[in-house]
Amino acid sequence: MPSLEDFLVDENKVWFTGGYWPEGVPYQLKDVEGIEITPMWEGFIKSANDNDAWDVDICYFVVGSYIERVKLRDLFEMAKKFGTFLYDTLGIRKGDCVAIDLPNSINFVVAYMGCMYIGAVAQGINPTYRPMELLHSLQMTDAKVFVMMDALYIAGPNSVLPKTKVKYVISTNLLDFVTADEQTFAALRKNVPDFQGSVPDETEHFKVYRMKKVIEETEPKEIKVEIDPWTDPAVYLMTGGTTGLPKVAMLSHANLVSNLYQIKPWVNLKPRMITIGSIPFFHSFGMTCVMNGALTLGMTMLLFPKPPPDEQLCETINKIDAPEGIMYTGVEMLFKRLTDFAESMGGEEEFKKKYDFWKKLKYATQGAGPLHDYVRIPFEKIFCPIRVGYGLTETTPVVSINPFWGPTKVGKLGLPLPGTDWAIFPSDDFEAGPICDGTPERNNFGIEHTGEICVAGPQVMLGYLGKQKEQEDNIKYWNGKRWLLTGDIGFMDEHGFIEIRDRKKSLIKVSGHSVFPKEVEELMGHHEMVDEVAVAGLPDEMTGEAVKAWVTLKKGYKAGKDITAEQLKEWCLNNMAKWKTPKYIEFVRKLPVSMTGKVQRRELQEKDLEKLKKGKQIKG
Repeated sequence: MPSLEDFLVDENKVWFTGGYWPEGVPYQLKDVEGIEITPMWEGFIKSANDNDAWDVDICYFVVGSYIERVKLRDLFEMAKKFGTFLYDTLGIRKGDCVAIDLPNSINFVVAYMGCMYIGAVAQGINPTYRPMELLHSLQMTDAKVFVMMDALYIAGPNSVLPKTKVKYVISTNLLDFVTADEQTFAALRKNVPDFQGSVPDETEHFKVYRMKKVIEETEPKEIKVEIDPWTDPAVYLMTGGTTGLPKVAMLSHANLVSNLYQIKPWVNLKPRMITIGSIPFFHSFGMTCVMNGALTLGMTMLLFPKPPPDEQLCETINKIDAPEGIMYTGVEMLFKRLTDFAESMGGEEEFKKKYDFWKKLKYATQGAGPLHDYVRIPFEKIFCPIRVGYGLTETTPVVSINPFWGPTKVGKLGLPLPGTDWAIFPSDDFEAGPICDGTPERNNFGIEHTGEICVAGPQVMLGYLGKQKEQEDNIKYWNGKRWLLTGDIGFMDEHGFIEIRDRKKSLIKVSGHSVFPKEVEELMGHHEMVDEVAVAGLPDEMTGEAVKAWVTLKKGYKAGKDITAEQLKEWCLNNMAKWKTPKYIEFVRKLPVSMTGKVQRRELQEKDLEKLKKGKQIKG
């Protein structure tokens, strides 16, 4: 069985010796205060006891202007009831998969904790999945139980579930665990209608239970399950992996616990600190940095079923006390939107008169994509330092974060968290060994030594469910360590910071030149009229590939009137190399984004590829 001693990092590496390692943060995970690798449920109990948190409001759930406060003791009680029901009534055992198709809510937390109680594997499902996406996800995991919002049934599950191995459906509603007075509840019901009547009690394929009734009628039992935190999976999460093809990442209890304790000293996480939960729990970013952070480290989660309007977010923050401060974990879009909202009120001064968010916010961490200066600089001016985190679903997810105190570098991925090793390997020949790993023997720093970023540490997943070849392609051994090949291309500098250039699969080749979409997006973002940019490659007979940019303009500017595609191309030619300059520029009203806030370059690219197949002209 592994132990924390198996994840020691050479303390001569440049990120430890280069003058940027934050003071007070241990080099090794084994030295982090309070670290103990246990099954998740045991970790929840340990945290509650250590932090004397049983009667603390561990969860604030926001529906409209109403805030439901839930004490940790009550959350445990509901979770034990749910776990008991799964175990006693449905016969679910350790290793069985329970798919949770819910937005962020008390409901999600209860279902998740109930799975951890009995050793079942919780599968996060994106509630916006179309029927074929949902079918594919459930068929990959062979889920036996499907937990869903009653409102979603007609939109897909009714046609999909008969084609899966799901035998039990547990239907719920966002207001199931809201305890507001009658008048408030009636007002909330207007915006959150009950669709229970549209979900049958039983079909020939599966039986339906109501989550609220399950919690009301189940007597919790003490259930003991032997769980090996290092080898038993706790969570299945869908991921595009390093190839873009759908896979299921298997994350162990140890993966989840270790990543939390790697983050804890880096961000100075404290009990009672509030962590904003608007990024989804079906994704590892929200699951780790918000939900598990609260349950395992004694923080309080502020939950929204979806990213709220900024006025609602700020009004909510005004209503809650935050003596230990607030951590906001999000994606670039959310931070940009908040800054735009503050500016729309007449600027920083007027915003600060009305809202106290800026005083309560202590830390902001951004992930799931690059953080551009045109977002970072105005956000930091109004709120607090914002630091970039880097990770993947396969790494639970956090690998690195820029230091919050002491010297730091913008535009980089930060430094690896305690117990995490990283290196740059040749992108086409891992077996040749690293180009640069931060040691004096392999110190090929700088952009000319670009390669694939590879990561080793206790947060690296168990593997892909049922995908042996993909595991062999993406997890390899070198120098006694187990490395994940991330599929990201970058280079290391002399202080151990890594700068990502782009995804291996996103690289655009123009007449032999490597063009990195992220770089072109960053450069175009400096134009005074440009709001957001997405860049991807399209086939080109002359150059192999051509660069296309999809652009949104800032409020007040109109395409064709204030600026044309040709004028923006001319600006690009004057500010970047010719081969990087987009051949096509298309102005769009908004860019497509996933629920985690990632811009969907591929969606834009595929639409144009389809046009090319049909012999149609490309806009721009």
